[in-house]
Amino acid sequence: MPTQKKSKEKKPKKVKDEDSDDYSDDDDKEEVEETEGVHARNKRLKGRKAFAGLARQVLSLVPLAMVLAQQPFMEKPRQPGVNRVKLIPLQLAITGAVHWSTTSPTALRNPQLATYLNGTAQVLLTPHEYFKTRSRKTATDREKTWAKAYDKAFKQLGRVAEGDATLRSLVAMPMPNVPLLGAYALVVGVLLAPLIGGMEYLVVGGCITIMQGTRSLGMEPQPDLYVTGAVAAIALVLLDQANKKLDDPKKKRR
Repeated sequence: MPTQKKSKEKKPKKVKDEDSDDYSDDDDKEEVEETEGVHARNKRLKGRKAFAGLARQVLSLVPLAMVLAQQPFMEKPRQPGVNRVKLIPLQLAITGAVHWSTTSPTALRNPQLATYLNGTAQVLLTPHEYFKTRSRKTATDREKTWAKAYDKAFKQLGRVAEGDATLRSLVAMPMPNVPLLGAYALVVGVLLAPLIGGMEYLVVGGCITIMQGTRSLGMEPQPDLYVTGAVAAIALVLLDQANKKLDDPKKKRR
């Protein structure tokens, strides 16, 4: 009786378990490449963050220069019988601070506050006097010094503290005195922006407040106000880029 040949049993193919921890070499290579891509992207992002932070600090000096140069931010056109009126935020802030120091009970109880305010105002007025003297062709080398500019700033402080008719009328407005508060915010913002990120919000808010608070007086915004506000807004965008978080690299699977 012929013996039947044993049929070759087909061995079942091993099915890879999706939940198993065994991975092929191709999977490992893809995982490594993906991780390396995250590291490379973070490296580029760090470079962008550093550039954005440096650019923000440089741009923050522009509003500071505009304010210390005593550029007019608002101006009332000349009319028949009325001279042209310019609004300089630094002078408005100094006039308001000096007026506050002479009338506020808090300042009267602490005479040192008036001394500090006057000293700070004199320092802030010094750069304008220094560059104004250097721009004059008739000025001598002895006059083109910071010491002489500081002395001249003391004389200008008396005139600014007294204020002209426009400054006195703005300072005498009842609270909330929108133009005066805007000048305070603008001056504080430009002084702290190079040191503290986010102070540009005060600069932008100060520009908007000054513009809205003086429109009722017939004043028109000048290009210096738009430049200061626009540069501060760009600095805020760069600040957001500088504070952007890095991507977390995925851990390698074993």
